[in-house]
Amino acid sequence: MKLYFSDNLKKIDEGARETFGYSENILMENAGSGCYRELLKLYGENFLKKAKIIVICGKGNNGGDGLVLSRYFFNGGFNVKTVILAKKDLYKGIAGTNLDILTNLGAEIIEISENRQLSKLSGIIGDAEIVVDAIFGIGLNREINGFFKDIIDLIDKKSAAGGADIICIDVPSGLNSDSGEFMGAAIKNNIKKVFTFGGLKVGFYINEGEKLLLDEKITLIDINQPQRLLEEYCSGFEILSGKDILSYLPERNPAATKFNYGHLLVVAGSYGKSGAAYMASLSGFKGGAGLVTAAIPSALNDIMEIKTTEIMTYPAFDGGEGFFTEKSAEDIIDNALKGKTAVVIGPGIGLNAETKLFLHRLLTAIKVPALLDADALNILSEDLGLLKDIKGKNDIVLTPHFKEMERLTGISREIIAKNPLKVGLDFAKEFGVYLILKGSSMYIFDKNGIDASVQVKHSSVMASGGSGDVLSGLAGSFACQGIPLYNAMRAASYLIVYSARDLSLRYGDFGVGAAEIAGNIPYAVKKLRSL
Repeated sequence: MKLYFSDNLKKIDEGARETFGYSENILMENAGSGCYRELLKLYGENFLKKAKIIVICGKGNNGGDGLVLSRYFFNGGFNVKTVILAKKDLYKGIAGTNLDILTNLGAEIIEISENRQLSKLSGIIGDAEIVVDAIFGIGLNREINGFFKDIIDLIDKKSAAGGADIICIDVPSGLNSDSGEFMGAAIKNNIKKVFTFGGLKVGFYINEGEKLLLDEKITLIDINQPQRLLEEYCSGFEILSGKDILSYLPERNPAATKFNYGHLLVVAGSYGKSGAAYMASLSGFKGGAGLVTAAIPSALNDIMEIKTTEIMTYPAFDGGEGFFTEKSAEDIIDNALKGKTAVVIGPGIGLNAETKLFLHRLLTAIKVPALLDADALNILSEDLGLLKDIKGKNDIVLTPHFKEMERLTGISREIIAKNPLKVGLDFAKEFGVYLILKGSSMYIFDKNGIDASVQVKHSSVMASGGSGDVLSGLAGSFACQGIPLYNAMRAASYLIVYSARDLSLRYGDFGVGAAEIAGNIPYAVKKLRSL
């Protein structure tokens, strides 16, 4: 699903009015009535009839959406109180019109416009089962302070203490819908649902937004904006969906052979890190590759032969050292690389000086898609000139976590975490590489430096050693099967999370390892196809 910045959404609203003749009131009516219908589905009419509902409305369009919702509740015979946060005459435009309508209907409207009235608001919130936040929307671009900070802090504190569900209209008040940052104060506690309009906001998936909002908390409400404008003004970013991912995977023909699904080479491992080679290779196999060969330092071959069954090994020359050397590169180029359709390089290879020479030599010789992970990235960070030298000669995928990205770019982890989309796009464009940037979410970038996707993790099952090896092997597997690289990376990012979440549901979050995530990939695909 496409993601939108606030400017995109404002242009869509503007285009709807100027090009298609929409009135602002139509969109506000659709937003408020859409929230009403979703709340009926969420809670059921019987519960809502008994519940005490508070709708707290700012004086902008977000507040106007809340006023429309209040009208639907009032006309439906529900127990609703509407709180306005300024004098009535300060509500202008269509928000003012909807406040006038609500007033004329005789609905209960409570004005809280001064700090001395906060104790009254505290009592109202404390007595409610549902509190609707319609204070600030996508127009918020400044720090919240003074009266409104006190209001938001009060709502947040009281709802947490009293257990009232918070329903947020469009965005949680105080969350910047572009940057995902809190603007001085924000609604954080007891958020039951966010009913958002037009499109999903970029800020839901970065910074504080991604920590605050699980996917299941967000409901996108169609307010009947022109589809042409929604397509024209999307940001180029999107959130991954299972339906899209399944469309990327190749059909499994009953008459096919192993040669129909590619041959993945995994170049990995060193003394003490043979497990990285195993997990990346296992994931490559579980991702559907027809053949997988693990090229490892020859000193590790006995370990890998015992550990693996379906995976072949190539014991590369290592002079008995247990790590890759410059001569290892020539051995792999002359022998192991032949007939391969994609290569994964880096898991557990170490940072020996000889291994650095090995990587440089190998990269200049590879002519098929190459995915670099882990130690390969750390070696590469010492000489980014190599990336520039091979730019345009071969498709390269990098899969850094924030610390590795810090080494690659010189940009601090803190800044990367605040601006993952910008940092990733700039890097992908400069070096012409595909990129999976791994934080608490994963950000996937096309080498064009324009398109990006987001996969939210929200699974502590992935917080264990080897998850990165599994991801690189899975992405390599999809690449070797001929899936276009951007889609291969997106499919791998989605499925590793889906597999981890499935394991969490079945076994809990404690003690589930990365190899189990890899082993669960076939079941995860089957389960996804059955939905």
